[in-house]
Amino acid sequence: MFPFSCLMHSLRQVEQDVETVIHVLQPGPIGIVEHKFTDTEILEARATVKRAVDNWRRNWTLEKNVGR
Repeated sequence: MFPFSCLMHSLRQVEQDVETVIHVLQPGPIGIVEHKFTDTEILEARATVKRAVDNWRRNWTLEKNVGR
């Protein structure tokens, strides 16, 4: 059986990952009509979102298996 403390840690990690995705996807300050993202910014944002989704999927699988 999966220890409760590990499950709580996993849930906190998922919450942090979701907050990161939301932060990455937020538009810039009001008043900026157009912002050209650099290639580096785009790659970093994609990597952050991918990590968050991968973590979410892994934690979802763990949680699903805990219920068995």
